[in-house]
Amino acid sequence: MYNLPILKQLVLLLHWILVTLNGALASLGLGPSWSWGLAIIGMTIIVRLVLFPLTWKQFSSAQSMQAIQPQLKELQKKYKSDRGKLQQETMQLYKEHRVNPFASCLPLVLQLPVFISLYAAIKGMGPLKGGLPSVAALNHASFLWIPHLGKPDPYYILLILYVVSQLVSTELMLATQTDKSQKMIMRAMPIMFVFILIHFPAGLFVYWVTTNLWTVGQQLLIRKVMKPKDLATMSAKPAKRSRIMEAIMSGQEDRVKGRDELIAKQKAERAKQGGAKQAAGQPAAKKGARKAPPGKGKRKPSPPADQRKNKSSPAGGGSDDRA
Repeated sequence: MYNLPILKQLVLLLHWILVTLNGALASLGLGPSWSWGLAIIGMTIIVRLVLFPLTWKQFSSAQSMQAIQPQLKELQKKYKSDRGKLQQETMQLYKEHRVNPFASCLPLVLQLPVFISLYAAIKGMGPLKGGLPSVAALNHASFLWIPHLGKPDPYYILLILYVVSQLVSTELMLATQTDKSQKMIMRAMPIMFVFILIHFPAGLFVYWVTTNLWTVGQQLLIRKVMKPKDLATMSAKPAKRSRIMEAIMSGQEDRVKGRDELIAKQKAERAKQGGAKQAAGQPAAKKGARKAPPGKGKRKPSPPADQRKNKSSPAGGGSDDRA
């Protein structure tokens, strides 16, 4: 996996950044017990600065989604029995107010390959496999209370800092959300990740805790700078072409059109079958008419005349001979 073209180049880039920052800090007189840990923090800041434009769009999209929530709820009530129509009208609402619901996911998605590549850079995997001196120096370097950046934190302090900082960052992000179920999922994710990340190298936790602290400060700053969204202002913005939104809306329209055509075809077939029954002399069943229960509505055939005569005569049968 680490030898894929994109990940391979990203692993080499992150390793080069770490080595360069470590060399610059070492030239200032810092030993390896400080330089490698500070190099990870410096690399994290560089990554966050590169992703800042996408993060700005993420907050802007979150505010736009909050502004159109009342209209979304009205659509959900209006088309609660028609899921296809609801999706079509929802996409039309996004297009009308220039809202991109996928903008809030992009920074989170881009952080995943960085995290994977940093793991490979610390552990010396993929293109760094072969025991480079810089990889070995990073793995065995200490930082603060951490004895080895390439091994898990034996005191679990970084794990606790990760959970606390992630929860604070999540709460600031959820302030623009109104969906309760989504809030519960986002709050539970840091705790769920504990069981996955508990055995990861301490260097990765240094990166993740730094990322969370940066995100908290960034969210507080953007909140002060970014103005609240207004529906009139959102609609007045010049339209921007979004190929993703256009593709989704086109696919949604095709699905709704196909469904309507299928329903019309089924109705035509039922009407054709009803006309064929009438032509054959069979009355078409009336809509809403109830069928008679079994055994009712049918008259029993009357018995033959000789059976009625025998039944009416006395039990001795024949003529009445009296002496």
